[in-house]
Amino acid sequence: MHVAKRIVSLVFVQLLLVAAARNAGAADAKEGMEKVKALSQSAAASYQDGDFEKTKSQLQEAISVAKETGIGSNRIMAQVYVLFGVLKINEHKDTDAGVRYFAKAIDISPAVKIPPTMATKAVKAAFAKAEDVDPATIGDLSEADVAPTKKKPSKAELAAAAEQEKQEKQEQAAATAADRKREAAERKQAEAERKREASESKQLTDELAQSKIAESQAKADREKLQRDKQEREKMLADAKSFMAQLEKEKAAKDKQIADLNTKVQQLEKEKADRDAKLGPAGQKIAQLEKDKAEKDKQIAALTASDKKEREAKEKLEKEKPERERQLNEAKAKIAQLEKEKADRDKQIASLSASDKKERESREKLEKTMADVAARERERRNKDLEDQKEKMKLAEGGDLPGHIREPVTCDLPDEVPAGEDLYVHCVPQPGVGAKMLAFYYRSGGSALYNAVTLERSRKGWFVTTIPAGRVSGKLLHYYVEARDAKEKVAATNGKATSPNVVMVKPAGALTKAKGSKH
Repeated sequence: MHVAKRIVSLVFVQLLLVAAARNAGAADAKEGMEKVKALSQSAAASYQDGDFEKTKSQLQEAISVAKETGIGSNRIMAQVYVLFGVLKINEHKDTDAGVRYFAKAIDISPAVKIPPTMATKAVKAAFAKAEDVDPATIGDLSEADVAPTKKKPSKAELAAAAEQEKQEKQEQAAATAADRKREAAERKQAEAERKREASESKQLTDELAQSKIAESQAKADREKLQRDKQEREKMLADAKSFMAQLEKEKAAKDKQIADLNTKVQQLEKEKADRDAKLGPAGQKIAQLEKDKAEKDKQIAALTASDKKEREAKEKLEKEKPERERQLNEAKAKIAQLEKEKADRDKQIASLSASDKKERESREKLEKTMADVAARERERRNKDLEDQKEKMKLAEGGDLPGHIREPVTCDLPDEVPAGEDLYVHCVPQPGVGAKMLAFYYRSGGSALYNAVTLERSRKGWFVTTIPAGRVSGKLLHYYVEARDAKEKVAATNGKATSPNVVMVKPAGALTKAKGSKH
């Protein structure tokens, strides 16, 4: 009876110790998470600074703290194992160890990613390989990578523990086995729930990102089409305005020429009138000179006559100044008419020169209008030729006689930056693909752009990547073929291991022969 009471008392004490240990463990776990998070961030900064020994030391300390506090399966540890894997591959050249660390990280958190600044070709290849590793085959990671930080128990504690273990070995073994079984079941259930939530969260995040990308691309395409339309309308309006101005100037020049022609005709008419007036004046002068000669003859004849004749002579002498005055006036009038005629001739010559200049200006204007129309026709023809060439490139060549892969894509290995990239893909007939989704991004971007390929007349599934998105040094892409239920039936590449196209500066590209599938 005494022994039974002692056993019950010891079991009660043991339960109290277990409860206290659990409470202390919860506090230690929270503190451990904060410390591991700080060590992870510090290790990433040390790696970027090139201090790889410090990086390794901080990661070792983080793993040790996680083991002590029981948070080895927390999501923050996934990033710690990723950093350790990067360090093993990039700096220690130990790819196998890196794959194990990556597999451990993926087992803890399937959504874990490699930081873009650390994603070398070797790291990406190892990460892709780690996705296919069975977590059960990983085992414990090397203790050489874990910094020992546990404190050794004192002699008194060891003695007490040995005594207690000796007295309650059977009871403690049964209780421990039950606790371990229960805790394992709880951990397994919690892990399954965490993985399910992470998968749902990742799926929702991906769908939201793809939706935003598609909306952003559609908005950008609409804005580009609107800008192109406004630019075309502005160019057409400017051309029409210029043509209207030319027509207006031509009409004004034609009016000026008509006015000048009318003025020339008026001057020619006035000249004819002057000439007509000048004819009678000459006849009158001739008549006056004839009369003067006759008078002089009469005066000469009367010189020897009588007084009557002298009186007649005197009368004639008196009339002579008046005759001379009339003659002088007639001569002055003739001189004036000749001067006016010279002025008219000068004006007519000036108008003829002006008419010639106006005619040359009109011919020059007509030639300018013809050149503008010719340039506009040439531009339109070039736009039509460019459009036909783009349509031909977008449509692609004939389908290959044999499709080697489940999804085959005809893309070049190298493309020039800032030019449209035409995508041509085709699934094998047996895949049962109803639609193809094409995902692409530039080398420096973390998110993919998504677009649905359209079927061409020749059988290709095609799309065009706008010139503005062909930038950077690399273009990553992968393709998913989906069946009637929108399930993935086949792929060419994947998000974590995409196909790569080199992007070269415009003008520096030597076109590569063949295509990448």
